Amino acid sequence: MDMILDTCALLSLVGLAEKRLSTATLRRLRTAEEVAVSACTMFEISIKHKKQNLDLGVFANPAHFWNTAMKEYQLTELAVGHDAFHQSTLLPDHHADPFDRIIIAHARQAGVPVVTFDPVFLKYDVEVIS
Repeated sequence: MDMILDTCALLSLVGLAEKRLSTATLRRLRTAEEVAVSACTMFEISIKHKKQNLDLGVFANPAHFWNTAMKEYQLTELAVGHDAFHQSTLLPDHHADPFDRIIIAHARQAGVPVVTFDPVFLKYDVEVIS
């Protein structure tokens, strides 16, 4: 695995976010051998969609969005196991968002960068690509 996308980066990649990934980041994504997305991102997207805080545009529902994005962009789903949950609780309390904490724990475990717009990620011992 070369890098992990956080939720906002995934939404940006598929054109559903106001912020856009930089040309350099898009180039890096295209040349990466494996780009992962944590399964907790699906949970976050589903919750936001259910609360009507996320318009999925042409995608009928979160499952359709997820399956299409994973296939079209050749992304790898990263399962969330007990160790990622545990490691996320051991992180300093810079970030309150449990989804982001899990993504940070994944990145630290794998030793890979996270593609994110969130500046709080910089407070952790993980490389950030924005």
